[in-house]
This record gives sequence, C-alpha cells and structure tokens, in this order.
Amino acid sequence: MDSKGIINIELLFCTLIIILLLIIIFPMINQNINSNLEIDEDSQGRFLLGHISNSINEVNSKENGFNKQIQMPESINGNYYSILVKSNELIIEFNGKKGKSNINPIKIVDANNKTIENVQLFNGRSYLIKKTLINDNKTHTINQSPIEIRQIE
Repeated sequence: MDSKGIINIELLFCTLIIILLLIIIFPMINQNINSNLEIDEDSQGRFLLGHISNSINEVNSKENGFNKQIQMPESINGNYYSILVKSNELIIEFNGKKGKSNINPIKIVDANNKTIENVQLFNGRSYLIKKTLINDNKTHTINQSPIEIRQIE
C-alpha cells in the first residue's frame, strides 16, 4: 500500500468515529436543551404563582378596603394557562402541568359579598384583589378575611 491509501483509510475511519460520536451525543444535547426549556417554563409558572400569592397575602394583611390590581401575562412561554384561587391555595394549570402555592386562609366573596368556593383567573386579564366587609350576622372563621377578586374590564 502506498501512503495515500493509508491516509484515505485513516480519514474514513476518523470520519466514521466522528459520525458515531455525533449520533450518540446529539440526543443527550437535545434532551438537555429540552430540560432547560422545561425548567424555565416551570420557573415562570412558579414566579407567577408567587407574585399572585404575595399580592393576596398583602391585601389580606391590610385594613378593610385595601386593594391591589394585578395584570396576568398573556402566556407562559407561549402556553395558555389558568389559575384557580381557593381559600388557602393557588393552583396553576398549563401545558398539561399543575403547580400549587399556599396562601394565608381567606374567605373569597363575589361582588355581592356572597361567599364562593374559588375564583378562576385567566391569562392576559387584569384583576382587582380587595379586602371587604361582609354585612351579615354569621360568625367568621378565625384568621380568615373576606377577599373579593374580580376581573377589571
């Protein structure tokens, strides 16, 4: 064999090794990229829940009549989402996932001061969170305050 033939065989062998390494490494790189995107998406959802729970807790800790406005983002990484506000927790749902955040216990009321179980918040909308008084003779659970959460037009 001459030296050109040996160089061509070595080049072919090196090329095959590089192709095999790329075939093995590419799925791992792709998986890491997807994991990073998912972590970013999850952290955006957690950040949003934290912001809303802090807003509700802030209103809950203030005097009657105190209110705060929140603006929901249009999406979480391009995904539609909704948030369910219950008496002691928030639940976010998006892209087939659920997340929860605890809040101080509250009594949720509607615009007519009637107690309701929960409030659904949707993406891209503005909401007013307001601490209210209930004008009835019923006893209230200790450490619960009536909070009205309504959409602002």
